[in-house]
Order: sequence, then C-alpha cells, then structure tokens
Amino acid sequence: ILEMRLYKLIGLELDALMKDHDETLKHIAEYQDILENHDSMSRVIVTELDKIKKSYSRPRRTSIENAKEVVLEEKKLEEMPITLLVDRFGYARTVDQPTFERNQEAAVSESKYIISCMNTDRIAVFTDIGKVHLIKATDFPFGRFRDKAVPIDNICNFDSASERIIQIFPLPAITASKLLFVTSAGMVKQVDGSQFDASKRTIAATKLAEGDIVLDVIDIGTYNQVVLQTEGGIFLKFPLVSVPEMKKTAVGVKGITLARDDRVEAVYPLDSALPRTIIYNEKEVALGKLKLTGRGGKGTKIRVK
Repeated sequence: ILEMRLYKLIGLELDALMKDHDETLKHIAEYQDILENHDSMSRVIVTELDKIKKSYSRPRRTSIENAKEVVLEEKKLEEMPITLLVDRFGYARTVDQPTFERNQEAAVSESKYIISCMNTDRIAVFTDIGKVHLIKATDFPFGRFRDKAVPIDNICNFDSASERIIQIFPLPAITASKLLFVTSAGMVKQVDGSQFDASKRTIAATKLAEGDIVLDVIDIGTYNQVVLQTEGGIFLKFPLVSVPEMKKTAVGVKGITLARDDRVEAVYPLDSALPRTIIYNEKEVALGKLKLTGRGGKGTKIRVK
C-alpha cells in the first residue's frame, strides 16, 4: 500500500463509497416496501418471530393442572340490529336502529355508506387494490348519532394512504350470494361470496394485473345484465350469465375491449324487467334501450345531443 500511487488509493476509496451507496439505496427500497406493503410487513414479522422461537424455544418445564378453572368465557352479546355509517373521509361509527330512523335525513346526506347489520356480524370492506378487510361490528364505536366517529384505518389493516374503499357489505349478506368484480382495465368475474368468510382480518379479494385497480364490487342479487361505461363514452351491455364464476385468486375475463388509453369509468347492474336511467354529459340515457351484445365487445359510443 505504501508503494501505491495516490490516485490508486483514491480509486479504492471511491469504489468502497459507491458500494456503500448502492447498499444503502437497496436497504431504503426494502424498508419503504415494508412500510407501504402490508404483505411485506407480515412476512418480516413472521420471519422475526420464527427466529425468536428458534432461539428461545424450549420444552415446557411446568404443568397446568387446573386449566378448566382458569378458562374465562367471553360474555355473549345480546343480538340487535344496528346501522353502520361511513362518511366520504372513511370515518365510521354505528348507531341503533331507532337512532338511525330518527336522524335518517341527516345520516343519508352525511354518509357515503349506510349498512344495516347485526351487532354480531362482521363487515367486509373491499378496496381498489384487491383486498378485503374483515371487521367485527363491535369494533366500530357505538353510541349516539353525533358521537365522534373514527377512521377505519384505526380499527383494521386498511391504509387510506395507499388504498380506497370500493364497497362495504355485512359478511352474512354476501356469503349466500355472488359478487361481480369489475376492474378499470375491463376485466370481470363472478365470485361466490362464501370465499370471503375467512378467519384472517385481511385477505386478497382478487388478483389484479399490473397497473389495474378494482373499479366496483356488486352483489348480483336479482340483476341479470350489466353495462360498462368507459372514460371515452363507450357503453357495452351484456348478460351476466356470460361472466364465468371463478376463484377469488383469479384475474377474471375480458368484459370489454378497450381502445388505447381508455379505461372503464362506471358499472351499472341491470334487471332487464326494470327501467334504469343515468345522467351522462348532463343528459338522460336509458340503459334498457342499449343494444344487448356479447361480453368482450368494443361497445358503442353514445351520442348525446
């Protein structure tokens, strides 16, 4: 080293600094992924817990002889109907049915989601990144109509910074039904609601292609047709029977062939026996009068005079 020229020593130091810099950038990317991605955070927690278990686990040195005496049973709730109110900012609370009925006008004007359920139910919150958060109704604050609500972020794994609420259902209402998933890229599928009855607090609701998001989740019920509307003003109506039932982990099938740079903007489920009118470009459009075609078509552009 003493015989090396000074510029060579400087070169060695620069190489070391560049390696440190690249390693630091790599660590920053990993840490950001852990902080922003719930699945990555869960993997780190599981890995760390496995290490602790491996390091400190040992056979039990004591025996429990009076286990039955120390088991405490959770007091059962008296079942009653309640109403879940969620505003456009994601703040939620529950009230009893008489309270809701007395304040119905104010509740409707102030709430984005109004869900009637039982206090023993679980609530399924579907988001645009393809997740569903399962929350006990008792986890929401319960009280008077003007009592303070809390962000849904505070009571489950939902993160308002990285995902947006698409639909909210009481879990018992959808387990015996089928749900229609529609994405902004025009992918569609039907999923049996019983697939979302899970013990975990957060599960995958659907698989998404890169850059795609869930546009809507619809309880099919008595609907037999669906209309997809794109940002470019293209409408396509097709029967729901042409949408296959698939697993929640599937991407789905093509509902509409989109033009370049076009995306699905709205979804309208229809009962062919009932009329339905929407406002498009400040004009009324009777969806029942649209031509019924096959799934996967290009659709037609509505000309509104």
